[in-house]
Amino acid sequence: MSNSPRKNIAILFGGRSAEHEISVITGLEVVDSLDTTKYQAVPVYIDAQGKWWTGDAVKNKEFYRNLPASHSDVKEGADVKEVALLPSPGVGGLVTRGSSGGGLSGLLGGKKEEVIPVDVFMPIFHGQFGEDGCIQGLFELADVAYTGAGVLASSVAMNKQACKGLLHSTGIPVLPSVVIHKERAQRDLAGVRNFIEQAEGLTSYPLFVKPMNLGSSVGVSRVENSVELDAALAKVFELDYLAIIEPCITDLLEINVSVMETTEGPKVSVVEVPVASGKVLTYEDKYMRGGGAKGSKGKGGSKSGSQRLSGMAGLTRVIDPEDLDEKYKSTVQNYALRAYQALESGGCVRFDFMVDTSKDQLYFNELNPIPGSMAFYLWEKTTPVVLYPQIINNLIETAVARRKMKAGLKREMGFKAMFS
Repeated sequence: MSNSPRKNIAILFGGRSAEHEISVITGLEVVDSLDTTKYQAVPVYIDAQGKWWTGDAVKNKEFYRNLPASHSDVKEGADVKEVALLPSPGVGGLVTRGSSGGGLSGLLGGKKEEVIPVDVFMPIFHGQFGEDGCIQGLFELADVAYTGAGVLASSVAMNKQACKGLLHSTGIPVLPSVVIHKERAQRDLAGVRNFIEQAEGLTSYPLFVKPMNLGSSVGVSRVENSVELDAALAKVFELDYLAIIEPCITDLLEINVSVMETTEGPKVSVVEVPVASGKVLTYEDKYMRGGGAKGSKGKGGSKSGSQRLSGMAGLTRVIDPEDLDEKYKSTVQNYALRAYQALESGGCVRFDFMVDTSKDQLYFNELNPIPGSMAFYLWEKTTPVVLYPQIINNLIETAVARRKMKAGLKREMGFKAMFS
């Protein structure tokens, strides 16, 4: 741990995911919103090849203008250096890469100045290799404090089918669905198509086809016939090796809500109704249509919406709508709290629900373990109000508390069986 009166917070973003850009947007928002009276940001950008970079340059939006095409042009210099987190307890932070190019300096008894001290790691990833339990496993091996959900909750949350199955077992309603492996579709596409069209709940079009392990509406298609189904599967398999197919609710109302971990227990936000420009809520709807959020994020170095990157807060949405039936609001909030606890989740998450208004039936849709813009726009409208810097503060405080709890567990039993 560092000796600085301010905690060093490593904010990690980017990563090897199709949602790379959205992670960068949210990561820079968090860097911008960190309470600088309490914390010192250590921004860490992970490029598409998996290399970790830190320095003042990665805080600047212009650094990313020519990426990812020029990832190979990112080189160590005065404003950026390559770093890594070793899967070894006690290192105390990020290890810098040796200038000699002979591997990671500090790996075998490196000098103290070769480690950048870190008190808490904050993963701000979206999608694979960051939101799905992979990076959380590295944090556990390194025995460091980190924000958000742990390995199991992260991996279950990112697998749409596994998450639906677990929550369905707790009494939360979900839509029927089937999962198709890429290899199976490549081997027998006609057979896969027949299997889908005959599955319970999927016998008529339209259908939704989604990547199993991605969010941000990346790769999602609404299909009206078998030809479009084939094309949608091909689209998914460019991004993921698993596709999930669900019925399409024609008379659809979407309702989202956030749940946040605090030292006093999980809290639930007000709900929102996102507004799509077409039949599907797309990547462009979420990140490019609104032009950025409006309003202030509060203290701690925050900026106004006009100065910010366009994250999830830029989506056209109605927050805590007055004309939404109170039974939907309360049911969504109760289901979200139940699901959060059933998954043993952590951090600030967003649950997405759907209502089939023609049947007056509510369904769980999916869970975003690390939502775009950290869902701060929901907490700004919640009573009591929670501003962006306070959300981050909650995440850091609960990460430190969880690390202290784990530190008290007995890990070593000695060598007994080998020498008995």
